[in-house]
Amino acid sequence: MSIELDLEVTSASANVGSAYDLYTEFNKFYYYIKEMPATIKTKLGITDENYQNFFSIYLNNPNKSLFKKNDSADDYLVDYWVSTVGGKAKFLDGFLNKKYRVIGRDFLQNLYVENIKSTNLYNIQNILLEQGIYLIFEEAKPGTKVDGVSLIINEKPVIAMSLRLKNLDSFWFTLLHELAHIVLHYELLNEPIVDYFDEENQNDISRVEQQANRLAQDVMIPKAYWRTIQTIRNESDLKNYSKLYDIHPSIIAGRLSYENNEWPKYSTLRAEYKVSV
Repeated sequence: MSIELDLEVTSASANVGSAYDLYTEFNKFYYYIKEMPATIKTKLGITDENYQNFFSIYLNNPNKSLFKKNDSADDYLVDYWVSTVGGKAKFLDGFLNKKYRVIGRDFLQNLYVENIKSTNLYNIQNILLEQGIYLIFEEAKPGTKVDGVSLIINEKPVIAMSLRLKNLDSFWFTLLHELAHIVLHYELLNEPIVDYFDEENQNDISRVEQQANRLAQDVMIPKAYWRTIQTIRNESDLKNYSKLYDIHPSIIAGRLSYENNEWPKYSTLRAEYKVSV
C-alpha cells in the first residue's frame, strides 16, 4: 500500500471548529514559520511565496503543542514529519473507516513469528489494516532524527515508520516498539509518542519507552533464550544459536550489536528488508 498525497490548504477548515479558530491557528502557524531557521525552510521547500500551502500540514498534526518555538533544527523536521503522517492517516480513514480490533501481546508474537522468515515485508500494512491499525511508511527529510511514531487519529491507532535504518532487525524492533505502545499505552496516544533509536544504549529514557522496548525485545528474542544468546562472542556461535532457537541471525546480530555497542562486528549478518513506500 503505497501512499502519495498532496496536502492542500483547501482542506484546512475541516480541522478547526470555526473561522475564529482558523484565524487563531494561522497566527500561531505564521509565528512558527517566522521562527524557523532558513536552512530548515530550504530543506522543506518553504518560501515567502508558498508558506501558506503548508498550513494544512500544520493543522494535520494531532498535537499542536509539538509546534512550539523549537530548540533545535531537527525538531522542526520532526514536526513536519508527524504532521504529514497525520494528514495521510486522516485521508486513509476517510476512505476506509476501519474499526480498531484491540490487540495484545499474542498478536505481536504471531505477527512476528509468521513474517520473520522473509525479508520481503510487503504485506505487513495489510495485516495491520485488518486490525484497524494504519501503518504508514513515511520517509523523513535527510538528517531528521526520527524512526517511528504512535498516535490516535479519529479514535484509530496509527503508527508510522521513517525507514531510516535499513536492516531487518531495525525494522522489526521499530514496528514492534510502536505496536507495543498501542498495546501498553493506548490511552496516552492522543499525544503522539515520537521515537528515535540511536545506535547507542539509551540510559536516560522514560518508563513508557522502557516498557515498549522490553516488550519488543522479548517478542523478538524470548528472555529464556537471551540469557544464553548474550554470551555469544563470534559469528560461528551466533549462527549455531540462530538454528538452535529458530531466530533469524539478523535479529540476534542486531541485539548483540546494540547491547555491546559493537556495530561493525556482526554487520554482515544484518539483512536488509523490502517494503512498498
